Amino acid sequence: MTRTLFVVSANLPDGLPSGVGGPDADGPKKDYTAIGRRLNADLLDWTRARRTPLHRLLVKALGLSTVQALQAFTRQRRYDVILTDGEHIGIPLALMLKLTRAKIAHVTIGHRLTAEKKRPFFRWLRVQTHMHAVVLHSRHQYALVKDTLGFGEDQLALLPYQVDPEFWHPIPATEERLLVSAGLEFRDYPTLFEAVKDLDVHLKVGAASHWSKRKNTALTVGRPANVEVNSYNYRQLRELYSRAAVVVVPVDDVDFQAGITTVLEAMAMGKPVVVTHTYGQTDVIEDRRTATRNTTGAEERTRPVSLLRNVAAEEDVPIEQNGFYVPPKDAEALQRAIVYLLEHPERRAELGAAGRRAVERLMTVDQFAERIARVVAIVDAQVHGRPVPLFDAPASVTVAAASAKAPA
Repeated sequence: MTRTLFVVSANLPDGLPSGVGGPDADGPKKDYTAIGRRLNADLLDWTRARRTPLHRLLVKALGLSTVQALQAFTRQRRYDVILTDGEHIGIPLALMLKLTRAKIAHVTIGHRLTAEKKRPFFRWLRVQTHMHAVVLHSRHQYALVKDTLGFGEDQLALLPYQVDPEFWHPIPATEERLLVSAGLEFRDYPTLFEAVKDLDVHLKVGAASHWSKRKNTALTVGRPANVEVNSYNYRQLRELYSRAAVVVVPVDDVDFQAGITTVLEAMAMGKPVVVTHTYGQTDVIEDRRTATRNTTGAEERTRPVSLLRNVAAEEDVPIEQNGFYVPPKDAEALQRAIVYLLEHPERRAELGAAGRRAVERLMTVDQFAERIARVVAIVDAQVHGRPVPLFDAPASVTVAAASAKAPA
């Protein structure tokens, strides 16, 4: 069995996975829990990074992610593969491995490798030689990483993201004239407030995040009288989703899948979603229109075939429209989509049910863990010269892109 160390951005009491999910739990199953169990991995978490006074001093001096990378580096001889749950840990670890010419296999789950502060590590220090595979879930990020950061196609895996459909599940409730939005990461709440200010509707915004450090744009502008901004725990947010007519995810025009967690939660709850068509957010919502028209005079933006549609085709699963895209910074288009859905309850139900089916069939947290396990197995086999193991189910061709080679 492959010996795997999984470095995670979370506090795990006693080093044990938490967040097992389920409909009666306090929160959804965490991806690191599902991945850790699937790989039978040892987990290196924030708790261990701060265990002693010396550790805490190092964290203060170097930063938490760098200390986690350092701890993983010092343990490398005990493992065949190190899996990092983000490039904030994966980049410093890759640099350490490169400087010492280490041979251990390294897989990282990537989110936004193209941020300006990260680019020098790839362009100048070439740390990608010691990132055998990077798992991405945005088609646009995949293209940018391949074309501008010096990664080979055989180092990249494009996999759909995940949600726990057992916790986030449809709950019988009377739908109200209620809109719900949630999250902090690059949210464009000012445009959403402008869109709803004259509507006979109540908007509740859960402007909080368990990890984002971004400015809360819901607090930077005046709020209309029909808008309420608060923070909610998982169960409270689930209850809000159950009463909502529509879930809206307004996002700045960024190059990665900002907003994906909220989108998938809403889909799992059986709710129609209106989301901003950004460069990075094109892979989950299925809109019958192939282009997004801007009412502000900006050029029409076409969308590529979504990752969701590709994976559905590979796995012979039918895919249906499940929501609407609207252009960035376009309050008029956003309002029009909201009003249409408010006035057509049958269409809301159709879109919501389609989203739920897509999640159940293609984007569960356990499926994500299985796909990650395939990537880890491919990398482990190639780095250490072993045959790639067989899997019970046929591997998606998007996983085959992770057949990474050992660095020279």
